[in-house]
Amino acid sequence: MSNIVQSVLDRLAPLFQATDDALSEWSGEGNLQFPVLLGMMAVKLNWDEKQVRENDPLVRYYVRNNPDWYVTRGAHGGIMKSAEKQKKEQVRLAKEAAKIQLQAALEAKVLAAANAKSDDSSTETE
Repeated sequence: MSNIVQSVLDRLAPLFQATDDALSEWSGEGNLQFPVLLGMMAVKLNWDEKQVRENDPLVRYYVRNNPDWYVTRGAHGGIMKSAEKQKKEQVRLAKEAAKIQLQAALEAKVLAAANAKSDDSSTETE
């Protein structure tokens, strides 16, 4: 049984290596779409349409489970480097923190202005 498993894994290793090579060659901005990645691999490995369809789920599984790459969903989704995703997340968190600080400062200023106004009106009435 383990010989069969090992032989299947040995046949998948070149596919995963080719996937790594195709991803490392890509230097574009934004996200790399899976169909584009598969097209790059099909040209590089001389695949026909049947081989592309057979290897599509394996490539997707490998990329989704690779810690160097992050897969996003949606209209602008695709494959991006994990480091790029972490940078985007840090920027988003910094913006949220700045927004919270700005809101707190604004509330403090409004409160101080309201207190000053109530102090002025109380001294005028006395």
